[in-house]
Amino acid sequence: MKRLATGGLGIDRTQPLSFSWNGTALRGFAGDTLASALLGAGVRVLGTSVSAGRPRGIMSAGLEEATGFAQVTRAPVEEPLVRTTALPLYEGLSARGRIVKGALVPTRDPARFDWRYAHCDLLVVGGGAAGLAAALEGARAGARVIVAECAPVLGGALRREARHINGAPAEAWLAAAEHELRAAPDVAVLTGTTAVMPLDQNGMWLAQRVGGALPEAARGARPEQRLWQVRARAIVLATGALERPLVFPDNDRPGIMLAGAARHYLRQHALAPERGVLFTAHDDAYRTALAWLEAGVSVTAVVDMRPPGTSALRAAVRAAGVRVFDEAQVVGTDADVHGALRAVHVRTGDATLTLETDLLATSAGVDPNLHLHLHLGGTSTYDTRLGTAVPSAPLPGQWLAGAVTGRLTLADALAGGATAARAALGLAGEATPPGTDDVDEDLPGLMWQVPAPDGDESRSFVDLHRDATVAGLWRAVDAGATHVEHVKRYTLVGTGVEQGRAAKVLAAALVAARAGHAAAAVGTSGSRPPVEPIPFHLVAGRAQGARFEPIRTTALHAEHVALGAVFEPAGPWLRASRYPRPWETLDDTVRREVRAVRTGVAVADVSTLGKLDVRGPDAAWVLDQLYVTPLASLPEGKARYAVLCHLDGSILDDGVVMRTGAQRYFVTTSTGHAAAVAEWMEEWLQTEWPDKRCWVTPITEQFTTVAVVGPDSRALLARVAPGLAVDREAFPFLAVRTATVAGIADAQVARVSFSGELAYEVSVPWHDGPTLWRALLAEGASLGVTPYGLDALQVLRIEKGYLIVGQDTEALTTPHDAGLGWMVPTRKPFVGRRSLERIAPRADGRAQLVGFRSNDPHLVIPEGAALTSALGEPPMPIDGHVSSSRYSPTLACALGLALVRDGRARLGEVLHAPLLDGRVASVTLVDPVHYDPEGARRDGATTNE
Repeated sequence: MKRLATGGLGIDRTQPLSFSWNGTALRGFAGDTLASALLGAGVRVLGTSVSAGRPRGIMSAGLEEATGFAQVTRAPVEEPLVRTTALPLYEGLSARGRIVKGALVPTRDPARFDWRYAHCDLLVVGGGAAGLAAALEGARAGARVIVAECAPVLGGALRREARHINGAPAEAWLAAAEHELRAAPDVAVLTGTTAVMPLDQNGMWLAQRVGGALPEAARGARPEQRLWQVRARAIVLATGALERPLVFPDNDRPGIMLAGAARHYLRQHALAPERGVLFTAHDDAYRTALAWLEAGVSVTAVVDMRPPGTSALRAAVRAAGVRVFDEAQVVGTDADVHGALRAVHVRTGDATLTLETDLLATSAGVDPNLHLHLHLGGTSTYDTRLGTAVPSAPLPGQWLAGAVTGRLTLADALAGGATAARAALGLAGEATPPGTDDVDEDLPGLMWQVPAPDGDESRSFVDLHRDATVAGLWRAVDAGATHVEHVKRYTLVGTGVEQGRAAKVLAAALVAARAGHAAAAVGTSGSRPPVEPIPFHLVAGRAQGARFEPIRTTALHAEHVALGAVFEPAGPWLRASRYPRPWETLDDTVRREVRAVRTGVAVADVSTLGKLDVRGPDAAWVLDQLYVTPLASLPEGKARYAVLCHLDGSILDDGVVMRTGAQRYFVTTSTGHAAAVAEWMEEWLQTEWPDKRCWVTPITEQFTTVAVVGPDSRALLARVAPGLAVDREAFPFLAVRTATVAGIADAQVARVSFSGELAYEVSVPWHDGPTLWRALLAEGASLGVTPYGLDALQVLRIEKGYLIVGQDTEALTTPHDAGLGWMVPTRKPFVGRRSLERIAPRADGRAQLVGFRSNDPHLVIPEGAALTSALGEPPMPIDGHVSSSRYSPTLACALGLALVRDGRARLGEVLHAPLLDGRVASVTLVDPVHYDPEGARRDGATTNE
């Protein structure tokens, strides 16, 4: 194609713009897209296809584009797989051809992407004639309206036509409509904005290109792109229709383009071929021939697969002296030295002609753009007149208007848009649509493919993006893949970033023909969100780096900082992992903290443990039903370790349930599962037991909890809580008391332990946490009190064989697998019980939690390392994996926990762990409880008081 000296309603020739393509400097005009600028600069070949390596160029002007994708580069930002037909040209734009595969840069992307939330009465998707008519009705009714148009400008297909509305050029109506909408106080007109994903309850994601459509100097503080999350009272889908290409040998060459696209480039961008040929089964291609003739372009011929017709469009082309070949076919094409189109071979009734041309415009009809309609389960039916799918009925809260319904005239678009908006807003009366100049057309020919004269269908392309050919479809069908979804996966038709928008109907029709089925019975393959590729950066918005999620810290965070703590993430929290002294290595610090717990007294901030207040007359019954552990019988002032299961019997979480009153429980969860457990309880209360009088309140942030641990913990607690009886008989294991601690009234003290030592967990109001912490350190100074963090806690709990759900369990781990079968009652009902009674959860071969010791006492086996009993060449059979692993200073050896197939029956067996550095470690399976298996130390049996 070439740029004509005059014309081009969409470009401003007074504003030339410089850009680069594959490193070559080129020029275009304001109003160009990257696609039109490339065509105007004489770039016909964009690159080569993904698997066949064949040259490819631009084949459309809109959403149908299958090959015109680019990597937009602007150091240090790069955006892959941008559709060139949607990207406005701007000064300094730099891009590389990327037909299918994008590329990611290894550096951090500093570009800013924003989110915005909006509510409206009417969301109109599509800014063509139907969408604008709908938006005008809403604006005039005073409704809050949002119009989303994926193209850089409004108008849709109307911009490529020389049409009249109410006797005046359509451009005048379009300009007046846009002016009225932009002037309306409650209307937002969003161009360059694609509706990418519908949501439940009439929601919609809109991806808007903002700064990414402007030159560097004009971007200012604007984000690259903005993701709108819109909730609308009503949605009008005016998404239009997509033109369908024809399949014939060598139909993929650069210079073969949809007829509507050729007309768009002429009218909006003054782009035309030297000599054009049209190949069609649809009257719309004749509009392109007439437009070319009006612009002075040589139209070599129109090749029509249909019999002769009587439509005004066909007659006008014939009257202009253009050769029209009825019942003819393009049976092949030739390329120049660059791979671009040079000539076409036309088979007429009595001969085969070779016609030289630099552009072949094709049209097999149109397909309603149903993607958004289908995403939420909208249905479609086969229209035998159009040979494609049309919507059966709109979804609740949505209306359809214009070509998306299968009604293709301008009058249908204007009337349908206005009617849909009035119905969506509940307006009385009927709209009065403007007059149009529609003409009658001959029926489209339901013709999909021209058979290759030599029988070689490997050059007849159905999906240009995926290099899928007729030959590939035939292989799929002949192999038995007659369902369109199976064919899609066999051939990859429709699996590219553009989802085969120009290929799916063709593929379905060809499959039907090969399989001997009716096209209506085969249907088309499904559509998946998003409609267009969007960057993950856009989905994340500003939620990246430090903003990815709120950093939650405990009330003692400043105290830990003052002590020089090193922090690490734990679920949503930042927790102290250790408190190093200046001269210590990491191992030195952990060993010192572990030794303090085992031989003296230490304190840890455990405020991040999830806490739930569960209360009400039915609280005991609810907890008893939810947890495996019997809880209805739990006395006041006592605590019990409890396990929670999913419906399938797998472990959801564990924790301690404390009964603090007749109808009140203090329930703890693991740090990472606090929200999940609260949601699980609420789900059962709201859906299964709505009549139960039980209320669940998350209270994690209401309390500071400090663990006081070690043989001397009883002595320290007595100093800070002189009014509390702390001797073994008065305060036994799993007892819960209320006392004044460090001058803080009504502190809760529970005798529970996650280390195996004598221990207490003291909970006080959040803001009193620093007072408690300082008092413990001050009163415990003479006892050598030591703060300890997560690193030491891991060592301590592994030594005792205490599991962490999610680390020492897998998705299907049951209480029996985790060695907690003793907790499962024989008769009490609980969630997951029926699943646990099946054979599978107790079958041989399940992964069971066991302990292990490294046979090299100083070699800590990496967590996640595979364990095998049969060393050899990969792949080796895997018997299990290491779930937790540390060096134990108490036992002077490396040890851990592992999930091993039939592990409990294999204690004493030696397994091997191939390491990433090439070494092979060996471990011996042992009982999970490495230290103090009798549990004597939890009562302070060895005390230094």
